[in-house]
Amino acid sequence: MRAPESRTGMAWASAMGLSSRLEDAATTALAQLDAASGLGRPDLVIAFASAAYGAAIDRLPRLLRSSLGDALLAGCNAGGLISGGGEEEDEPGVVLLAGRAPDAAFVAVHLEQATLPPLTASREQWWRLLDLGPESGASFVLLADPGTIDAEACARGVDRAYPGATVIGGLASGSMEAGTARLLTDDDAHRSGAVLLAFAGNVAIDAVVAQGCRPVGDPLFVTAGDGNLVHELDGRRPREVLTALFASLGEAERARFGDSLSIGIALPGSRQSVGAGDFLVRNVLGLDPDSGALWIGARIARNAVVQFHLRDAQAASQELESRLDAALKGRSPPAAALLFACAGRGRSLFGVSGHDSGSLLRRADVPLAGMFSAGEIAPIQGATFVHGYTSVFGLIRPRSTAGT
Repeated sequence: MRAPESRTGMAWASAMGLSSRLEDAATTALAQLDAASGLGRPDLVIAFASAAYGAAIDRLPRLLRSSLGDALLAGCNAGGLISGGGEEEDEPGVVLLAGRAPDAAFVAVHLEQATLPPLTASREQWWRLLDLGPESGASFVLLADPGTIDAEACARGVDRAYPGATVIGGLASGSMEAGTARLLTDDDAHRSGAVLLAFAGNVAIDAVVAQGCRPVGDPLFVTAGDGNLVHELDGRRPREVLTALFASLGEAERARFGDSLSIGIALPGSRQSVGAGDFLVRNVLGLDPDSGALWIGARIARNAVVQFHLRDAQAASQELESRLDAALKGRSPPAAALLFACAGRGRSLFGVSGHDSGSLLRRADVPLAGMFSAGEIAPIQGATFVHGYTSVFGLIRPRSTAGT
């Protein structure tokens, strides 16, 4: 799929090749890019390859290089692939997003946990790492191996060094065994760490984040808590609060209560009230059998505002459509888009293939590529987190029309 060339000379195309052989899948994808008239030689190629290929992915940079010239290459292995309106959760293949942007600059670096600047590091360390200062107005894509690097700490470092920058991405998926990850930077395939890709110049990424659930009940204060344990909500024991919440729900919501209950933590911000987009959603893991405290998938501070949420296909679909409508309203379509979707979405959640990608393409017919990931990286209220069960779009635009 190809987007019309913008007034800046920007052009993008996406492609997917499916085959049990990596070489055949790469050849098919390259042929589709070659047929995308107007693209020419790209400046950047983002590649996602099925984890089923294993160590063979080491050959992918060489397979692509002869056709892509000196384009910057970045990518990783994935459990499932997304291109256009197609979402392949099982069949092995290669997905490519190629872009030509004469007024843009792209930089990719490989990071390891041992050499990652600590959160207390000076901002200059990050600037030197990427050879980009904050005046670049860069946006970022982070692809990480969850077994060997703290992706959230990495994203927070970028947040601190580049205030206001958009950071999106995903965790390489398909196998959690050590050494099975593949992170691509130019002609290298790394087995650990992360790839940080910067978009600078006249190009920017707008994030659209849908966490796949909706709030139920009322916001509550954490009046007693310790680490991941919540002891009191509005002065009441968690079991009492949950019993009252369950009684207030309809029959369909009660049926989902046991396996889809989550908790939203309101993030700091200057507002009089909290809405669905103000919460960082985390799993409810259960009640501690000894203390009766609520165990959640995040550390919680006393006096934090929280609200319970339910995940289901209808809530996930409605939330995504609302977020996309808000991002696209009154604006020209983006030049291209990236999509990082949780492996727990797709057919297992919606019962059909192509739900999340189709939600965008019904609104904007643009080149789209991405992957099903083991965790999604995106900002909530200005801070970047690693999420689960989430759909994250990165809408790529010329900076002259990009959101702030």
